[in-house]
Parts: sequence; structure tokens; C-alpha cells
Amino acid sequence: MTTTTPDSVGIALDEPRRPSPRFRFGVAFLLGVILATSVGAGALYAFDQQYLGRILPGVRIGSVDLSGLDAAAAADRISAEYASLGQGEVVVGGPDGSVAIPYADIGRGPDVAAMVDTAMGIGRGGDPFSRVVEDARTAVRGATIQPMVTFDAVALADRISAAATAVRQEPVEAFVTRDLKGKFVLSPSAPGRAADPTDPVQHAITQLSALDAPDRIQVALPVTQLQPMVTTVEASQALAAAQILTDKVQLTVGDETQTIPASTLRGWVSFGPTADGAYAPAIDTTYLSKTIKKLAKKIDQAPRNASFRTSGGRIVGVTASRTGYKTDVKATTAKINALFAARLAGTASQVVEPATKVTQPALSTAGAKAALPKMRKISSWTTYFPLTIKNGFGTNIWLPAKLIDGYVVAPRAKFDFWDAVGPVSRARGFKQGGAIINGKTEPQGALAGGICSCSTTLFNAALRAGYQMGARANHYYYIDRYPIGLDATVFISSGGSVQTMSFTNDTDYPILIRGVRIHKGESGWVRFDLYSVPTGRTVHFSKPIIRDIRPAVETTQRTSALKVGQTERVEYPVDGKKVWVTRTVRDRHGNVVHKETYFSNYKRVNGITLIGTAH
Repeated sequence: MTTTTPDSVGIALDEPRRPSPRFRFGVAFLLGVILATSVGAGALYAFDQQYLGRILPGVRIGSVDLSGLDAAAAADRISAEYASLGQGEVVVGGPDGSVAIPYADIGRGPDVAAMVDTAMGIGRGGDPFSRVVEDARTAVRGATIQPMVTFDAVALADRISAAATAVRQEPVEAFVTRDLKGKFVLSPSAPGRAADPTDPVQHAITQLSALDAPDRIQVALPVTQLQPMVTTVEASQALAAAQILTDKVQLTVGDETQTIPASTLRGWVSFGPTADGAYAPAIDTTYLSKTIKKLAKKIDQAPRNASFRTSGGRIVGVTASRTGYKTDVKATTAKINALFAARLAGTASQVVEPATKVTQPALSTAGAKAALPKMRKISSWTTYFPLTIKNGFGTNIWLPAKLIDGYVVAPRAKFDFWDAVGPVSRARGFKQGGAIINGKTEPQGALAGGICSCSTTLFNAALRAGYQMGARANHYYYIDRYPIGLDATVFISSGGSVQTMSFTNDTDYPILIRGVRIHKGESGWVRFDLYSVPTGRTVHFSKPIIRDIRPAVETTQRTSALKVGQTERVEYPVDGKKVWVTRTVRDRHGNVVHKETYFSNYKRVNGITLIGTAH
């Protein structure tokens, strides 16, 4: 255990020891250093303050000394010393020549601001003590900054890209059109070109970034060829396909051929890309059905019965029959569309048999030839008539007889007077004639007036041949040139009502109708002869039953249209009456084939004589 004596305590408190010589030297040295440092620091601080806002001594940009310069002066010196960095051009070479891009256009030159900022920043970092030390070090050693270059890379890229755009040429597509004459014309293709600015831009940037870049930098635009989507070869192939597609289409039925010409089909064709990207012709068949309808009018034909050639009163030969055709437009359109599809697939064909409904004639050539050797005259009837204005002086009777002459009624076929005669017109030769209008005879009341002599004559010929009779009507009043109760009037009124005369050939053999016209002086006759294969039929007529006779009277009418003493008969008196006549037809075995009674109600017409009163 340590103990402290009173003496030791006393020494510590009342009598301190003096420093040793070494200690005093150390303290003196330290104080000297501190004093020296303080003097130096003050000098350095004064140095730093002297160059506030200016570049420290020893700072250079490359070989350009910027010592002591403020920012503006430094910028001027740098700009002057490195002005050559902005002198020069980039030359962009292309297939059509070169494009020069001056350095000035892209802002190339010394990066003055960056270099000034860097120079001004040297020795200006850290705390004040460190900055003072750094200032001294820079003054002693110096500081060199690498020169910097700047330019607008975006502007450069834009200019080179513009040059590339100017080089671009779009390829010319081949195509096929029609000329003014409707023929196909081929326009050939041509390749295009394009330039890619990517590599030239990068190359120019690399060179322009270097301080030692030449004053002329050359770059070349790499040009590639652009191929058209439709080449001349492809368009030529499409044209060849179109020529096959638009070859004429022939619609053939029997001996009849109608054609859709190539010129029409070419007008329906267009050219363009297909679903798989090919170039090919296409045909628009919008008007095909309409076209077929027009052709159908020429293709379609009614069946024509075989007929007989005659010489005098003999049958000497047969005129061939003709098959009837009716075009099915919808089905024919489908067949032609199928033809177009086959042509597009490479199959060439011209002829199409249209879809038709075929109608065979009721009397074929073979049937007529078979009947020919057995044909005989089986019936005849003749009617007399005076030649007057009431019948166009015979024209209105002889003309329809001529039109009917040679008409053949096939087995089981029906004869209709108006179907056989056809339309009544002045163009066909008919004239004005008499007509019974409102119970009175009008001498010029109707076109083809008097034609009833023709219909009545044929009616009686068919009636006596034993055929099945059809439509028949008596005249308004009885005309004594006709067999009583067996006349047959025909007419077509302006109001649309029609009265015809008809009969049906209810045998297995054809009927040939011969119309005979006889003219002697002021008189005329019409006769119809019917030829067929005799069937053994017999025809019997009952004695006419005449009742309810209403006698006509003579009357006179005075008129100033005639001079005194002149008279004119305008109506003959005709008694009114009701008449019944029965016809009975038997076959060769005596069996009744037809039996009918014809009823005629003839009106009374009083005679009228005009007496003149004019002086």
C-alpha cells in the first residue's frame, strides 16, 4: 500500500518543477512553425484572392495559355485559337451526285463554354485551405486541358437522312389496262432504290468528334434496289390469263349459235392482287344474266310442226319440223361462270350449251312423212261474197285465207283463228271494212271488216270433217250467204274483248288446211280444203229448227245528204229468229263421237232507205 508523506504533498503544491531544456526547445520550435505557416498561409490566401473570377496561372487549353484570364477573355482566346475546328464540310455521296454539309450548318467548332468552365474550375474546389494549397500547386506545376470539339449530331443526322430521302425512288408497278379500243395493254415495271443513312451518320459523327478531323469528310450512302410488288413478268402472265379468260363464249343449241364477244368480256375484267398476293385478272359478271337474256331472245324458238308441200291440189312433200327451246337464264349463267372459273384455272374452252327447256313439235318430220302417203282431202267448204267496200273489195277475206293456207294442225292440237292469222294491221295489208255496230251496219266501221266470211268458211269445213269444235258465235243478224245457224263471227274490239273460232284435231293424224281464193269479175269466193288421213267418221246435220221469227219491215229516212229524187239503201231488212242445228259425228263403227247443238239468236234489222231532200 502506498502512502503519501506530508513532505511530498507540500512539494507538489508549494514548489513546482521548472521545464526541462528539451521541452522548452520543442515548444519554441512548434511556435516557430506555427508562425511560419501562418505567414505562408496568409500569402497563399492573398494569392487565391488575387485570381478570383480568373483562371489560375499555369492553366492551358492544349497549347493555349489562359493564365489570369476571365471567362470572357478566355472564351475569346479559345475561339480565336481553335476557329479552324468550324471550317470544313461533310460531303455525302449518292448515285445522283454529292451533297455538301458545311461544318457551320451543324455547329461544329471548339466547345468554348465547356473548356472555359473546366479552366475556371481548376483550383476552385474543396475547402478554403485545400483551395489555397491547390492554387499554389497549379501555379508551380501548371494544368493542361484537352481541347474539346462540339457539333449538332441531330442536325447532321437530319441532313444526311434528307440526302438519303432524296435518293429514294419508289419502284414502278407493272399493270394491265385497256386502251380506247378495249384491248389489254401492258405497262412494264421498273425497280426503285433506297439509301440507308445509318452508317454514313455514324461514320461522320466519329470523324467530326476528333480534333484532327479533316476539313472534308466524305461519306457514301449505301443504295439498295427496291423491287416492285408486281413485276413485268407477273403482269405479262396476268395479261395472258386475261386473254384466255375473255375469249369469246359461244352458246350453241342445235344449229343455232349466239356469241358473247371477247370485246364485251374484256369490259368486265379488272386486274389486281389476289388473296395470296399474286397479280391476276378478275371478271365481274354483274351483267352476265342481262346479256344472256338478250341472247336468249335469239336462241329461244317456238316449236314448229312439220308441214306439207303442195302442188295444185296434191301433197308432194314434207317441210321439216323444228324443236322448240326456252333458255333457263339462271342455270345458263351458272354454267358460264363455271366456264370462267375453268379458264382462270388454265382450261381453255369456248362453247357452252345453254341450259334450255326443250319442247318437241306436236307433229314431227317423221310423223308427217308417215302420214303423207295416206293424206286425202276429207272436207271442203266455199263461201261467195260480193266485192265491196264492206270487205275491202275482198282483201279482208282473201288475206287471212292466204295466211292460213298451208297451216298444219298436229294430232290432238287446237286451231285458233286469231293465232293462225296473227295481228290485224294496215301494215300487213288489211283494209277498212263493214262492221255491225249497235245493231247497224257500218260500211267502214272496222279494220279487216268482212273477215268473218273467212272464219265461217273454215268453221264449216272443220265442222263437216267431224272434228271437236270449240269457240263459235253467230253474227248479230243472219247473213244469207252463210248456212243458217252455222255461221262463225270473229272480232277483236277496242275494249279488249275477243271472239275467235276454234276447233281441236281429236285424231291421230295431222290436218293440212288449204286456203283457196277465187276472183271472178265483181264476185269473190273463198274455199278451205282440209287434208288428213281418213278415219271413217261420218257427219250428219239435223234440219234447222227456226222459231220466234220477228219479221223485219222496210223504213225510209229523209236526208239532206242526198238530192231530191235520190235514194240510197243503207240497210236490208232481215228477220229476227232463233235457230237450232244439231251435228252428230260417228266413227267408222257407228259410235257417236260428237254431238252438239248450235244455237243462234239472230236479231231483227229493219230495212232502211234514205230519201234525198236537198235541192
